[in-house]
Amino acid sequence: NKVDSQTNVRLIDSSGTPIDNNLPSTPLIIGADGVRSVFRAMVRKSATKLTQPIQDAGEDVKYGGRINIKAVVNKSLNGEYKSGHTYASFAPDGSVAVFAGPAGDDMTYWAISVADSLNTEDNDATSTTTFIDDLPIGDDGRATKESIKDKLLTKLNTLDSDAYVASVIDLIESTPVDDVYYQKSEEAKELGTHPLHSKDGHVVLAGDAAHAFSASYGQAANFALEDAATLAACIRDGDNLQNALEEYSKKRLDRCIEMQARSAERAAKAMKGEQVEDVSKWIFQWEIA
Repeated sequence: NKVDSQTNVRLIDSSGTPIDNNLPSTPLIIGADGVRSVFRAMVRKSATKLTQPIQDAGEDVKYGGRINIKAVVNKSLNGEYKSGHTYASFAPDGSVAVFAGPAGDDMTYWAISVADSLNTEDNDATSTTTFIDDLPIGDDGRATKESIKDKLLTKLNTLDSDAYVASVIDLIESTPVDDVYYQKSEEAKELGTHPLHSKDGHVVLAGDAAHAFSASYGQAANFALEDAATLAACIRDGDNLQNALEEYSKKRLDRCIEMQARSAERAAKAMKGEQVEDVSKWIFQWEIA
């Protein structure tokens, strides 16, 4: 793609030659391409072409030291747990966090966060090992889901588990391997160092591309929806597109910076069972300003 500051976004191939494919041009690209966003790198560098790979996409991302594994399964959580509530359990040392809750009629989601292991070498040097290190690699270059599921069940069965964790183990055992999803915990190193739109007003960021933060509150999808609603309202009410994008950045950045701080606090404390301030009202009582 190429952003033309005089007209609209135009499609080009990797050599820069315009592509005439009868697709309508557009004045705006919404960059919602995830944590390691190419469009965020474009915004930072004020780049207007993707004729060459942007090598530093993701350079402003940091690893959170945990592997998150999750799925939705066609099975209800044990009947003693209230409908509409999310439950959590934490290993005393913070090495494992276990979450589960409703995901629709007779559907339940489960999510397990496993911390990296700290290893001490013979020379007293230390190194870390992630949960997925040394697992078999599939054709896609990633650890196989079969091995992830097996290792996860082994890990959970070694814990001093209660009835809740036993119920989650049952959910995991009932989950088809292909439905298991895992990812490294990654987040932006810092928010607010640049606006959420390009200087020329042709690229705007949304979702994790705009504000990747720790998954400790599970708010990535919710905040992406907030982005979409806010952007739509700003474009609707703005005098022009540039002013609308500036207003969008202002409205979203403060809230996202706050969410990043809250998420980091919870990741550091709650994963070890420590109490943190309940910010659920602040999260869910949001309205488009």
